[in-house]
Amino acid sequence: MKHFFRTILVVMILFVQAKWSAAQSLNGSWYGLGTVVANGEHSSYMAELKLKQRGRLISGTFSYYFRDSLFTVKLSGTYDAPTKKLRINPLSVIHYQSTSTRMGVDCIMSGNFTLVSSRTESSLSGSFTSDAAHKFTAPDLHFRFRLSADTATLASVETGLEPLDTVASMARTKPADSVLPVREDFLARRKTFTKELEIAAPTIRVEVYDNGVIDNDIISLFFNNKEVLHQTSLTHKAIRLKLALDSTLAYNELSMYAENLGTIPPNTAAMIIYDGNTRHELILTSDLDQTATIRLKKKEHQ
Repeated sequence: MKHFFRTILVVMILFVQAKWSAAQSLNGSWYGLGTVVANGEHSSYMAELKLKQRGRLISGTFSYYFRDSLFTVKLSGTYDAPTKKLRINPLSVIHYQSTSTRMGVDCIMSGNFTLVSSRTESSLSGSFTSDAAHKFTAPDLHFRFRLSADTATLASVETGLEPLDTVASMARTKPADSVLPVREDFLARRKTFTKELEIAAPTIRVEVYDNGVIDNDIISLFFNNKEVLHQTSLTHKAIRLKLALDSTLAYNELSMYAENLGTIPPNTAAMIIYDGNTRHELILTSDLDQTATIRLKKKEHQ
């Protein structure tokens, strides 16, 4: 009998260790929003870390949106499990004051992050930091990355870029079945179709952020030509809403209408569309002449 209980105890310990080891793994996709650590500066980097861990060694890619462009660089580093410290070797990041992404200045920065795990989520918090010679011209970029539900547990449904306590008020949004009256000014403006997505789920979740400097951009969102978000300011806090697709239409359309041009024209936003466990990341640009529009097509089952 003692041998039996001893065996059960050993099995339980091994099971807990295996679960703990899995929880400590950095494998997967981590999403976050980076901000420049400088007074009066509001530039941001919407980013993804794709990490692969083999023992202490880390490899993968660092992808980020800055202004109107997507950048991807390879990364390497080390992870110290006892201290939960991730060290990313020097890599290039476009300087936050670059006005053109085609002719931007690159900074060489190293990353230092700490893993925080709980029963509900795992996150990596820390900063990319330049070397001592450039610390005054290239300030730190602070990030909080969260492990994507697509690569962790599919039971988790909240995988936004920001903590839940910083989500923009949903009182500013309206569900698709409670729309505002048709707006003639929206119908009069030309649509620019920027992307066509195949959607499998009957409903989608949408998140919208300002992409880059907060410059007082104000937008409205239209779904199939009906307003579902009215004159809302873009910030680094997520604007979230859920939309039910109209199955009678060949295409559903989601449009971002510019209510103004802000202080840095045109209006540019980062949008994330969740189709079940599939995530689509987009950059939309609208002005007073044209409205960025996405076509959503029902995915045909094989």
